[in-house]
Amino acid sequence: MGVIVLGSANHDTSVSMPRIPAPGETILATGAASGPGGKGLNQAVAAARSGAATTFVGAVGDDEAGERLRGVLIDEGVRVGLGTSDRPTGTAFVMVADDGENAIVVVAGANGDGAAITAEAASALASARSGDLVLAQLEVPLDAVLSAFRSAKERGATTVLNAAPSRPLSEDQLALVDVLIVNQHECLDLAGAPVGGAADAAGAPVVGVTDDAGASVEGVADDAGAPVEGAADDAGAPVVGVTDDAVADAARFLAARVGTVVVTLGAAGALVLSAGEETRIPAFPVTAVDTTAAGDTFCGALASRLAAGDALTAAVPFASAAAALCVQRPGAAASAPRLDEITELLATRA
Repeated sequence: MGVIVLGSANHDTSVSMPRIPAPGETILATGAASGPGGKGLNQAVAAARSGAATTFVGAVGDDEAGERLRGVLIDEGVRVGLGTSDRPTGTAFVMVADDGENAIVVVAGANGDGAAITAEAASALASARSGDLVLAQLEVPLDAVLSAFRSAKERGATTVLNAAPSRPLSEDQLALVDVLIVNQHECLDLAGAPVGGAADAAGAPVVGVTDDAGASVEGVADDAGAPVEGAADDAGAPVVGVTDDAVADAARFLAARVGTVVVTLGAAGALVLSAGEETRIPAFPVTAVDTTAAGDTFCGALASRLAAGDALTAAVPFASAAAALCVQRPGAAASAPRLDEITELLATRA
């Protein structure tokens, strides 16, 4: 069965530097590169490289950058459903520090053209059927995501939402989601939204977690030292003000509304809640070089295995291995590993 990814596509400019500069500070870069990115495109490439028949739905501008992104997807064997917008192709500027940390600024451009994306989604979903999987994120208009999920559900396909960047979602909106993938910040943020604020499931305020601070853009670790999604970074520091119990309680709150929740916990691995059961999946410890697309690689790889019929207990370790490989090389979409690499790393845990 196949994976249909709906999301953003960007032309990334990545700059390497000793560390991320403070506000008002100038730092000399050690290098620069450009390439494809965007949460949606990254996840589509990761799914395809993980072995899934993959379709990507999004929008680009009528410009050179848009044509390059189309070419990248075709070269990766991804079926392309890209609408052409009168807005320019999305752009991301990525700062990557020597320790693998990063900071990202995104100019949405065509990614904000909900009409173009919705039209392409309708075409791509016309042939969706039971066993197919529709994966989306929140870097494109929410209405486009919800419309695609409604169509997917009508056709018996499975819907997977990577709720990043984080934003409030109503219970009716969450009801369209079969599998929810979030990091610690996003988990707490979403659990707080239905009860009117950034509070955990127990009602306690979440210290230091806001929508802006908690938004995970392309798998970036947070400023407090939150580890890489699906892989253990060198810091391994806990998220300031957030306890493991608070995250677990928030995940249970969400699982009661969605059914299946996967929370990525960095060095602590992942927490999977489904059918009333909770499972902890350990991470693969690695030294991170560039965390830019770690979360996206996790999501794309997970989607590929769920579409293949794997149980979550098999799909999540696969996704964790893919993310661990991803962070050991630079770049966004280009850093996603291929199936043979993931299988080889998984075999070390057998």
